[in-house]
Amino acid sequence: MQLSSALATSIQLSHFSDLEVFGKAAPGTGSPSKERGDCPFTQRVFLELEELGLPYTATYIQEGPNKPHWFMVKNPSGLMPVLRDGETWIQDSDKIAEYLDKHYAGNTLKIPVEFRDVGDKIFPIFTKWLQSKDPGSPCRDEFVEELVGFDRHLQNHGPYIAGERPTDSDFALAPKLRHARVALAHFMDFRFPQELGAVQSYMNRMESRESFEKTNYPDEMIIQGWRTKFKLPEKIANVPN
Repeated sequence: MQLSSALATSIQLSHFSDLEVFGKAAPGTGSPSKERGDCPFTQRVFLELEELGLPYTATYIQEGPNKPHWFMVKNPSGLMPVLRDGETWIQDSDKIAEYLDKHYAGNTLKIPVEFRDVGDKIFPIFTKWLQSKDPGSPCRDEFVEELVGFDRHLQNHGPYIAGERPTDSDFALAPKLRHARVALAHFMDFRFPQELGAVQSYMNRMESRESFEKTNYPDEMIIQGWRTKFKLPEKIANVPN
């Protein structure tokens, strides 16, 4: 069930027609494009808009130095995602989430302060490990340790990070977990430990939500994205865990 059903009375209808999200375009599709790229930070924004039932326009911009002039005028950093609400432009997924929660969600997406840092080290350690190009890097054990800690948290507080309903932290973490699962399986022959049942159930639960399925992208795009970003070979490890 989407969050929008519980929030319908609190959403300002006057804002509906002019929300636009700018995110990473699929490779080779130009700027602007209508073909979604593989950015987990942009997907977080889409997830929250979908869950809130807010109509929006999605516009995708090719990464690199040749972003459109009109886009750079409004967003000089060139970084994405960006949310445009009328004449207001907000860059950075954290700031966008805060804006949506304040102006559209009535603070219902906000994570309780005691759970704010849950799972926040998983993605940085994943990217550090992948960038090392070393299957035996100490990052491997650090990554597993973080997954174990997250599994323990879900056992005690789940099924979502803050309990019975998903919050902004879930919409931020789920796309990152998918990137880690897909990229590590391909490049490092690493699979998330099956014994971490709470993590496995959490990922299945989040990825089966209608909002996630609607805003998703192919595994092959994730693999190509990380290969390009870190100049990775086709495979780093060939020996299964």
